Amino acid sequence: MAIRSGCKVQLAVIDKEQPFETYLAEDLIVSATFAVPQYRVSSGRRSKAVIGHPRLGFGGSEAVVMWLIEALKGDHEVTVLTTAGWNLAELNASYGTQVRESEVKVRIAPVPRPIRNWSVAALRGACFQRFARKIAGDYDVRISAYNPTDWGLPAIHFVADFSWHKELRERLNPLAPGFIYRDSIVRKAYLGMAAAWGSPSGRDLLRDDVVIANSKWSADLIRQACGASCAAVIYPPVWAEFPQVPWEEKENAFAMIGRIAPEKRIEEAIAILDAVRQRGHAVRLHLCGQIGNDLYGREIAKLCTKHAGWIVSEGHVGGERKAQILARCQFGIQTCKAEAFGISVAEMVKAGAVVFAPDSGGQIEILDHPSLLFANANEASEKIDKVLSRPSAQAVLRAHLCQRANLFSARTFMRETQAVFHRMESQREHSTEQQVYCR
Repeated sequence: MAIRSGCKVQLAVIDKEQPFETYLAEDLIVSATFAVPQYRVSSGRRSKAVIGHPRLGFGGSEAVVMWLIEALKGDHEVTVLTTAGWNLAELNASYGTQVRESEVKVRIAPVPRPIRNWSVAALRGACFQRFARKIAGDYDVRISAYNPTDWGLPAIHFVADFSWHKELRERLNPLAPGFIYRDSIVRKAYLGMAAAWGSPSGRDLLRDDVVIANSKWSADLIRQACGASCAAVIYPPVWAEFPQVPWEEKENAFAMIGRIAPEKRIEEAIAILDAVRQRGHAVRLHLCGQIGNDLYGREIAKLCTKHAGWIVSEGHVGGERKAQILARCQFGIQTCKAEAFGISVAEMVKAGAVVFAPDSGGQIEILDHPSLLFANANEASEKIDKVLSRPSAQAVLRAHLCQRANLFSARTFMRETQAVFHRMESQREHSTEQQVYCR
């Protein structure tokens, strides 16, 4: 929504479940709570908001998309821009939203037919960004739900990971198996072609726009690597509808949920739990995630077959089925060392599991306990063995994580996002008053 001299803006917060963001950035106001704050420009026209995501799947950034729709739909004409993956019923089921078809428009960025079915994320992203810049002027509010998008106009960007930053991406995550991912002349040419097709506007997104980090760890990395400061650190919306299952009725098993991709180090989690089993603990693993037919997916499929006696490959799970699986596992594990936030870790914690994860990334802020964080596979198996061998330690950790889970409640999230909005609104009003006075 554009704010100009003479326009009055009113804000009323409605405290309901699952809030989301409210921000002010340059000529943009983005307002969001589960029930949208009641404010409009004086003309009474509903502002138009576009939420961009390169390709929708079922990760943490898609939760941002869905809850932003819920947040904005009351006072805005909301459009989602993507290249593929829009399935409203499945997305609602996965993230607990209740978005109706009449409440959101969808625009599909054109992608050449050969690219649609290839694993060429850079080219797909270039097509998405090129189209985003073409239609940016049609909207009052522009939001990037998955990392910075060059809209060519003021926008708000939610950082989800560091796939957008070459130096950080290569330092934090291993290259995926296969020829296309090697640091070769062919790959450099491919990335160069994608960058050129994306046709950057020259806008400095990290300094000219508003950037919201999803963890303190992410904000620190952006400051260290890019020399830029984030406007705020706001944890993403976390699924909270889990059945209440008594600890004694839960299965002596680990849950692991997320994309089946090299950076998730699924094979390391399997190796850790295999070592735990060799120490005398008959635990099982519920692996939740769609195993693809790519090289990495085939490797994980072989491991699941090899350990079929204790690994259950659940495939993609969402909604009630996901809630049931997570709520019935006593433990959880994550092995990605560079999670910007770790929404799957937060989900397992809220489901009541004792979760173990690497001692780096945003998951440190979720777990915040030395007994649950590990530096390598050997340390992980040792720490898990100690916890599994001592019921009293499990009780202490469960109490600790129960308190941590409160940090990701809807009420806390609303308070923090509204605080960001009010701060930016005050800054904008002060700036406008100075401009008027100077005239």
